[in-house]
Amino acid sequence: MAPALLPLLIALTVLSTTLNIGLLRRVHEVSRGFSDVGRHNTEYPYVPGEIPGYFRPAALEFEAPDAAYPLDDDHKWASIVPPQRGFIRLGADGKPWAVAMYHQLHCVNGVRFSYVAARDGLFRTEKARADAFAHVNHCFDVLRQSLLCRADTTLLPVRAGNDSAPQPHTRRCRDFAQVRDYIDNNHAFWEDVPYKAPPEDTAAPHSYHE
Repeated sequence: MAPALLPLLIALTVLSTTLNIGLLRRVHEVSRGFSDVGRHNTEYPYVPGEIPGYFRPAALEFEAPDAAYPLDDDHKWASIVPPQRGFIRLGADGKPWAVAMYHQLHCVNGVRFSYVAARDGLFRTEKARADAFAHVNHCFDVLRQSLLCRADTTLLPVRAGNDSAPQPHTRRCRDFAQVRDYIDNNHAFWEDVPYKAPPEDTAAPHSYHE
């Protein structure tokens, strides 16, 4: 081996070792986050992009129209979103976060409510109608962006001669019941612990305890 190559090989070895240590540390941090599902005050070494942990897949049957959720049943539709509108708290300080699925479901319910109210003439004032439609305009953006983000490529069976009416079908989904259980447990864990936002924390939703 040429003596001139020795420093280069040593430097490459040190660099490779450093990168491997960093990779192993990152894998440990991520795996610890996955194993901590259900623990609500874990101090994560990174800002989670989703609820930390693994939620099992589930096979769900879909049909349209869905008789379980009639458009006029306000109570049934409201029950989809848990208390506190699906917000959760994470970290040692219990910082609030919104869960995207429940923001989306809140929007679907808002669109449904405004549709039914407009259809049946239930708005008592023009201001009430305008306020509801302003919320719907926001929700159209939320739902469009969410659908594009997920880019669901599931192939849907259709009836012969009608490509706009999918038949009942089974889909592989994330188990939303497990997500709901996690959120309910999270609410119970933090129920009597007020959140004290630091002065620089402008991301926390002010309406968490409303």
